[in-house]
Amino acid sequence: MLRTKVLVVGGGPAGSTAARFLAKQGIDTILLERNFSFVKPCGGGVPNVAFAELGIPASAIKKNVKDIKLVSPLNNAVDVRLEGGFIAIVKRGEFDSLLREDAKVSGAQLLEAEFNHLAETGTQITALVNINGKEERIKTDYLIAADGVNSRVRLALGLKLPSAIYTLTTKIKKDSADTCEFWFGKIHASKSYSWIFPEAEGISAGTGSFDPCELKGMLKAFCERRGLNADSAATRMYKVPLWSGELYNKDNILFTGDAAGQVMPLTYEGIYHAMKAGEFAAMAVMAERPSDYKKLWCKRFNSRFLIMRKLCDYFLKDDKSAEKLVSLYRRQEIQALTMKLWLEKSSDGRNLISFANFFRKALT
Repeated sequence: MLRTKVLVVGGGPAGSTAARFLAKQGIDTILLERNFSFVKPCGGGVPNVAFAELGIPASAIKKNVKDIKLVSPLNNAVDVRLEGGFIAIVKRGEFDSLLREDAKVSGAQLLEAEFNHLAETGTQITALVNINGKEERIKTDYLIAADGVNSRVRLALGLKLPSAIYTLTTKIKKDSADTCEFWFGKIHASKSYSWIFPEAEGISAGTGSFDPCELKGMLKAFCERRGLNADSAATRMYKVPLWSGELYNKDNILFTGDAAGQVMPLTYEGIYHAMKAGEFAAMAVMAERPSDYKKLWCKRFNSRFLIMRKLCDYFLKDDKSAEKLVSLYRRQEIQALTMKLWLEKSSDGRNLISFANFFRKALT
């Protein structure tokens, strides 16, 4: 049996960040990742402020994006210049490996192993894991679940998985782009959007739907609308959780990132919030007060997530509403407010209030 103070299940951005912060404080930490070679389907967009804020080497950035394009269902387009920051494009496989290596250098023990179940919960936790085909036990005081939208830790506790939207993504190396594009229209993105993200080589194109059976046809429709030839390109389907804000911890088990559904409504941005969740969970464990995790998260993010969920429910309900969303972004004041909240990650409540008030007036 292995013994540790903290067991982190999941070696993505949330888990690796938590493990790094804990290990830096000399806390005995094991970081468990099922497959070090796994690459999550993802556009790889991270606000540039995250690198300095979370101590991530800027060398991970493969491309800087300073422009976004919004395209309405009726093909009305708005180009937005990102002032005061940029979207940093990372390669998820390399990025996740870098974060795990930073955790290791800080003192965390990395294990390529699969979490199976929980044999014991409470003040002492015993996890059953598969290491090289053999079941082992890991005894720990705290467990941080960072094991994604299909969290086995949630299932082990008898908890439902978070609600999710399905996405289908393809990479097209022969095309290129310098702009992040968001395309709206029910023919290819019912109650969601389709996207183009620049990559170090080529582009990432994809779409989302609550019905996975629709995705293949929707992606084809989007590629035709956008003028992309993706007939021979490989596709990958993945789930993106929908935020509800209901789950933070069960006693000494804390949930972070996709395992807690911590993806921003409307924009579906997840990497930054996953890493901040890892930091907050580590802080709560270091204080030996797991309930502090919810307080830290809610103080920083809860209000903006609630506002964005309301905007998502309104603007993505149909094409008429999506048309209105794009038209509102022709106004410089909403562009400026959005950039402060999205790119600068401002914690100034006045910016959030101004943002909310703008949409309240626009929709009344």
